Amino acid sequence: MTLERKLIEKKYYEGYIQDRNEFPIEVLGKLYVGEQSKNVPDLTSIRFAQGELYFYYQDYETAIFKWENISNELEPWAKKNLADAYMQLGELSTAESIYKSVLSESELLNVEISLQLFALYIEKENFEMAHATIKNLIVSHPDYNNMTTLARSYFEEQKNWDDAIELAVNEGMRTESLIWYKALVEYADLGLTCKYEPLYFLTSLKNVQQLDHLLFEQFALALWKSYRKTAYYLDWLKEFNLLLHEVIKEETVSWTDMPSILGETYMHLIAGGYSLKEIEGIIPSILSNFLSSSDDQLSIVAAASILAWNDMFPSTIESYYIDTAESLVNKISESEVDLEDILRLFERVLEWADQHDITIDKMFAKKVLACIPSTAYHLFIVGAPGSGVNEYINELVGQTILAEEITSLLSIKDDDYLEIKEITAEDDDIIENLSNFYDEQLSNNRTDDQVRAYELSVPSKYLHENNWIVTTAPFNNSHQYLEYGLLADSLIYVINEKSLFSNNEYEKLIEIQEKVPQLTIQFLVYIDEVDNEKVAAKRLQKVTTTIQHYFPASEITMYAKHGEKSVQLNKISRFYQEHFAARNIQEERMAKSIMVTQDIITNLLDKRIDMEESLKITLGMYEEMVSKLKGAKNQLNDVVAEKSQTITEGFESLKENAVHEIKEEIPKLLRSCKDIIKEESDFGKIHLLLNDEMNSRINSYVNQTLLPNLYNKISEWIERSKEEFMKSQQDLDELCDGFNSLYEKNHMQLTGEYSLLEDWKRDAHRMTSGVRMDKMNILLRFKASQVLLKSAGKIFGNIPQNKKLLHSKYHKYLETEDFSEAVANIVETLIAPFDFFEKGIDRDVRMFFYPPQNVLEKTIEENSKEIQEYKEVLEKLKNNPEMFHDPLRLFELRLLQYDWLANTSKPAIAGSFQEKH
Repeated sequence: MTLERKLIEKKYYEGYIQDRNEFPIEVLGKLYVGEQSKNVPDLTSIRFAQGELYFYYQDYETAIFKWENISNELEPWAKKNLADAYMQLGELSTAESIYKSVLSESELLNVEISLQLFALYIEKENFEMAHATIKNLIVSHPDYNNMTTLARSYFEEQKNWDDAIELAVNEGMRTESLIWYKALVEYADLGLTCKYEPLYFLTSLKNVQQLDHLLFEQFALALWKSYRKTAYYLDWLKEFNLLLHEVIKEETVSWTDMPSILGETYMHLIAGGYSLKEIEGIIPSILSNFLSSSDDQLSIVAAASILAWNDMFPSTIESYYIDTAESLVNKISESEVDLEDILRLFERVLEWADQHDITIDKMFAKKVLACIPSTAYHLFIVGAPGSGVNEYINELVGQTILAEEITSLLSIKDDDYLEIKEITAEDDDIIENLSNFYDEQLSNNRTDDQVRAYELSVPSKYLHENNWIVTTAPFNNSHQYLEYGLLADSLIYVINEKSLFSNNEYEKLIEIQEKVPQLTIQFLVYIDEVDNEKVAAKRLQKVTTTIQHYFPASEITMYAKHGEKSVQLNKISRFYQEHFAARNIQEERMAKSIMVTQDIITNLLDKRIDMEESLKITLGMYEEMVSKLKGAKNQLNDVVAEKSQTITEGFESLKENAVHEIKEEIPKLLRSCKDIIKEESDFGKIHLLLNDEMNSRINSYVNQTLLPNLYNKISEWIERSKEEFMKSQQDLDELCDGFNSLYEKNHMQLTGEYSLLEDWKRDAHRMTSGVRMDKMNILLRFKASQVLLKSAGKIFGNIPQNKKLLHSKYHKYLETEDFSEAVANIVETLIAPFDFFEKGIDRDVRMFFYPPQNVLEKTIEENSKEIQEYKEVLEKLKNNPEMFHDPLRLFELRLLQYDWLANTSKPAIAGSFQEKH
């Protein structure tokens, strides 16, 4: 052990106790005494060693005492030890000061002091200084005493992930130790690496690939997942796949999870979340790597993906990979894709069209999803009117179900009981019986191009035994029903032996066969009454020859109306049992599902202009709606102001009438009180009696006459107001109906707040019921005339000859007094609640109209938002047509892949794709 290492570990004292059996402290004590006895003693080194032992025994105060006065070459180490002791005592500031005061040329000592300061800063929770210290140490002495491991632990503990990642990257490159790359895998798994540009890790990936292939794959997949939901995802895919391409080219290795994530990434990129512009430069390298890294089943998927991409974007993938992919696909012995996958894609296309308000034939789509995955065999049996097709179907089913010429699409299947349903784009409607079904067939309540479809379940021996579903439809000049024949497994065309096989019939059948080559066409010649056997035989020969000329591969079956039914039907059953057994129906349906999906995608691709026009029409409708709504809102505001004025003026008028009545009636009422003044009255107290009588009569008048009349007037006013509101409501209802007709649904309700009328009735009752008038001093006030009368009454009231005079004076006073002050007081008392009520009428009227106003406001706001959204979509559609085309082309790309995987006898779309585009 070197001297510096002994000093670091505080084992300097061991140099004094070698080969001594005594206790170290005893040895050093004796040495100290011996040295002290010398003429020129040098106790420094012994004191230093003693300090180490005291430190070891945790006697830090004594250790400090021993190290304080060290002045030889051990002085820097003594200071460092001194600081260590203070640190153990918890005197961190003293320790820090001493550490920083140490000056030494020993690199080892300086590193140890920095490590101690690092620990001290952590204890003091001075993480900024701790961070700076450890960062300097890993730069200057990364190999010293597990320095980088210590730094990693600290960074992870502090969740300082940037420094932890930087340390792992740098140390991985410097040491080529796998532990650092494993750390990077952990960080990536935690999602901590995703904010770094992918280029930051490429050198590390290259390095770890040379060290450990399995770890390279783990590291790559961890980064892959961490970048998936970030803005760097496409950059990562681009950069890493270029690197992976070089790795695969340089060495042959087996991969664990890389092929799977390459395949998943390809499907993720073409799922619709990215534009073709974003991914078309990345996909070729992904697919090349996918194929090169895959084996077994995944290599077939990779090959089909490459061929599909090449069909859509020729020359973007190296020819080597195209050739390899073709070789792999050609070796497929059976389909590598499920029918369910293709139908899910079909449904996804339908959903996309629905989300973008693009009209599609939902009825046909519904039939596709019902027929193609069905386990039954589907026969499409049609014929010209009068051919006998209905009669043959009736006999095949086993009962008469087609009494009239069919005018709709009808599917018949075996079941335990009779059930008839009309199939619509949304829900199915049950039809109670055959009679109603016939009525539906004859109904004129349909447009010429409207497809009506029905499903009839009925107990049927032949349908059950053969597992058949029979579909029939009108076979006329319209093509609207014939496309449903494309979904069948075989078409039986019924010809009456008395009829000629026309050119029109031939062309329509050829059109169907060209559209779906897998659909076999068979012929049934229906023989009615035989009037002349020779003539009939000649007609039959002519029909048969014509059919064989145009359809040499088709089976021609004779069916005689009066022949043995079971024999004839059994013959047809045997033929189809053998016919279907010889074909791969599952493969044909897969090709058919690819074809119908391609048809709908192609149709949608042609509808961008239609969609633009539809958006413009919708936008115009919303703009017109908002304009009308704003007009209605302004009109309603005018109505509110008008109604408020009318209703308020009505109340103000009745209130003024009440005031006028009070001013008219109260003086009369008070004057009428003179009838209680008699010549024999006690004129000393007559003014008191008279005042009481006046108050009594006022109370009676107010509660028995005035207020009841006023209540009636207010009730009439409320009824008139109600009529005004109802007139407005009628206008609102008409307005509402107009808007709802534009919306084509019951979108809005403009109903006023009628509850305020009940509030008014309660207020009217409250204001006019049981008013208690405070007693007024009508004749007890200090008016001169009143004072004189009261004084005279008191002075002269007991003198008989003066009573007549006082009687006359009181009468004269009451007859001439206007009682204005009393009237004013009564008006103020009675009318105050009505004044308060009147002030709230405008608010109440506006409250009635608030709900419809609020509905209009919200509808304007919603429609304005819709307008903005439609404008943005239109703008994007004009400036970025790929916004419309890209999702459809990506659907088509997936369909191309399924087409290659399907291994059908004839590629459904791949061969003609480049011509189409």
